[in-house]
Amino acid sequence: MKFHMLKKQMLLAVLAVFVLSATGCGVKMWPAPTKSEDYFNFTSVEGRRVGECLKVVVKVDGAYKNVDNLSLQFQADGSGPGEGCPTCPFFPAIRKEFTPGSEGIQSDGSTFVFSECGLDPAKSYRWRVVGRNVYDALGVVISDVYTATP
Repeated sequence: MKFHMLKKQMLLAVLAVFVLSATGCGVKMWPAPTKSEDYFNFTSVEGRRVGECLKVVVKVDGAYKNVDNLSLQFQADGSGPGEGCPTCPFFPAIRKEFTPGSEGIQSDGSTFVFSECGLDPAKSYRWRVVGRNVYDALGVVISDVYTATP
């Protein structure tokens, strides 16, 4: 009699484990960003030389709160090391990152303003801005390459 009672309890325990595990089955995925809701792009990118500084204004369209950082990439035009010519492919020798909310960058909603100083006032610089999203899966946003003349 005890054997049948133990067998019945074991069968119920196995059945309960099976039912509980079966309810947890199904497609499970990590939450993923929705491109239409979490993506941003650049509406406009403007730069202006003021002496040895380059002041950049970036206007963002879309989920501007998802801007993780903005990277200013630039290269001097010349014949020295790390410099390029105006017709050569753009290879940014210097990169400077600006994180919204930190020192060196100002933001007013979807507009970000930052500047880089210490540039040679006699040289032209080619530059671009790269924006990184807080969601790595959405990749980066890259501006066109611009030229800032002295």
